Amino acid sequence: MKQLRYNDYGGIDKMYLAEVETPEPSPEEILVEVKAAGINPIDWKIRNAHMKMADGHLWPRRMGLEFAGVVRKVGSRVTNFEAGDEVFGAVSLKVMGAMADAMLVTADQIHIKPPSLSMSEAGGLPLIGATAYQALREKVDLRGQEVLINGGSGGVGNMAIQLARMDNATVTAVAGPHHQEIMRELGASRTVNYETTDVTTEDHRYDVILDTAGTLPWSKAKHLLNEHGTYINLQPGMTSYISSFVNNKLNDKKHVPMLTDITHHSLHQLYDLVEEHGLKVKIGREFALMEYAKAYRELEETGGPAGKCVFIP
Repeated sequence: MKQLRYNDYGGIDKMYLAEVETPEPSPEEILVEVKAAGINPIDWKIRNAHMKMADGHLWPRRMGLEFAGVVRKVGSRVTNFEAGDEVFGAVSLKVMGAMADAMLVTADQIHIKPPSLSMSEAGGLPLIGATAYQALREKVDLRGQEVLINGGSGGVGNMAIQLARMDNATVTAVAGPHHQEIMRELGASRTVNYETTDVTTEDHRYDVILDTAGTLPWSKAKHLLNEHGTYINLQPGMTSYISSFVNNKLNDKKHVPMLTDITHHSLHQLYDLVEEHGLKVKIGREFALMEYAKAYRELEETGGPAGKCVFIP
């Protein structure tokens, strides 16, 4: 089977498609044939050595955090899944490996796929969905609030707009000129084109600011918050944690750095949001796995299209 790997930190040229043996599941493992694997900025952050504390120490490194596929074999102790089940899920940063024809997982890393989603949609959902949910449902109470979503056209931004509207929040979403309409379709009350409008110079104030793009730092965002507002930073470094600790002791305006933790419970929440509340996954583009260099070059250099991009092995 094919598996996307790299042997050293660095650029796109470090990656290659390896031919490896299809693994056999241990008694606690499940073999999933991958039908779609989500592409995320964290892929190249890890490959570029920006997250060494989180990505483990095993070489060669494998690519891909989230996926959807079909269960092909189950270990002797697995009782809640069987061959033929359509599933979606995510593995840890230390393991990765979703960008492959098949992969081994454990039962707590997968969930039955929402029937209303395609494989591509389900494969692109876990990280963006869990991130938006944990930011807007667990860190704050959005009901009736004014929220600013910076980076509303990306995968997390798409999820965040929908979740905010489900909570009857008033949403302002920021993105480029070609993505204004999709943000309105998803539920944004107001959209801002960052090429013509600098949101930091406006008089408008918000109860919650979610920076999905990493382009609205706390130093610029804090004056846009209402007195007891909350700023959520999805791309925190060590300085963000130090800054938030000091600020939150002294001020009513809160700075919340956040890293996503995808659990089986997260996947169950997403299943319910899709099937019971109509959460949608907008696919920006599908790439064949053999197009990995083209895909990463496009996404790393230009940011890619609105929505979520996935590989189809």
